[in-house]
Amino acid sequence: MRSLHDQEFAKFLIRIGDGVEPTKPDDMVRLPLHIEIPWEGEHSIQVLIQHIFPNLELHGWDAPYMVQRAILTPTNDDVQKLNDMIIDQFPGEEHNLLSFDEVEGDNHNLYQQEFLNSIAQDTWLTPHRHRFVGP
Repeated sequence: MRSLHDQEFAKFLIRIGDGVEPTKPDDMVRLPLHIEIPWEGEHSIQVLIQHIFPNLELHGWDAPYMVQRAILTPTNDDVQKLNDMIIDQFPGEEHNLLSFDEVEGDNHNLYQQEFLNSIAQDTWLTPHRHRFVGP
């Protein structure tokens, strides 16, 4: 989303995608100082969440607010941790909803329940538990 309104950031992303942005060992890219959040442990994650979702408690139910923001992570485990931290900031009582252990359109039972249960929660195949917070 930021790249729509920040041409310099858009160019930075293109340089990364084209493989021409200078990298450090292990293909790590150095972020420009104005978008960097120094690592200070778990507190830095909260700083990131507050930066991306300011006043979340006031806007959490506002669809345009939510769809204009995202935090990208390299693994599903990171996604799960961030989702849990963000959901915990919503006001109201948490409710857990259970779903079926099946894949839509799997008419030949190709995905056995044991396999589906072995996959991490909230992946595309088996969302065992759906968390929502509300009044």
